[in-house]
Amino acid sequence: MITSSFLAIGLGLEEVQHDIMLRRPHDLRVGVFTKELIIDKMIYGVFMGSLCLISFVAVVYGAGSANLGSDCNHGYNDSCESVFRARATVFSVLTFLLLITAWEVKHFSRSLFNMDRTGHTGPFAIFHTVWYNRFLFWAVIAGFSITFPVVYLPTVNTLVFKHMGISWEWGIVCGCVVVYVALVESWKATKRAFAIGSAKHLKLKTIEGDTPARKDSSTTAEKVPQEGMTTSGTATLDDDTKRGDSIFQRE
Repeated sequence: MITSSFLAIGLGLEEVQHDIMLRRPHDLRVGVFTKELIIDKMIYGVFMGSLCLISFVAVVYGAGSANLGSDCNHGYNDSCESVFRARATVFSVLTFLLLITAWEVKHFSRSLFNMDRTGHTGPFAIFHTVWYNRFLFWAVIAGFSITFPVVYLPTVNTLVFKHMGISWEWGIVCGCVVVYVALVESWKATKRAFAIGSAKHLKLKTIEGDTPARKDSSTTAEKVPQEGMTTSGTATLDDDTKRGDSIFQRE
């Protein structure tokens, strides 16, 4: 709750996306929990849960010889080392994935590495994306920082959180983070490719190439009636002048 609360506040302070006017108006009857939001959260939750389960199994059944210990839910004993290390690994994986998700959901369909299309592009565009919202940035950094004391503080880790310090398991944590980012980016790429959810309005970008031609055609269309009006107006004035001259001559 402590970690997610500040992330939620940071996302609430996020500025409006530059392509907001390309999206369809939001149906007020739907509310906040739209169909796209629910589907995204379910998919991201499956990614997180699967990676947490894989990390636990990798520690206990990979390096711990499938030793689940005895009476490990009540306290630490020598038989609980593998379980406690696996719990610390899962705790770190879940915390880091939640923090990364806060940056990923800044936009439902654009990539985190190419989220700002208004002038910051290229391989280093991600730094501008994560730094632009300073509150969210420091909330994520604080979340990363607070993970280590929770894992390593004596007595607090074993008595309160029922886990213990880890070492090589950080490799599993980093691997899960990389895999999670790849999975999320793959899902976003799928949404963009098939115009799913908020990615539908991104297809309108292809129309921008026709804008100059449309402007030229509209300008030409505007010029034609104006020239016609000018010619007809001049002809009318000439006819009136001739009629006035003939009337004057008759008099």
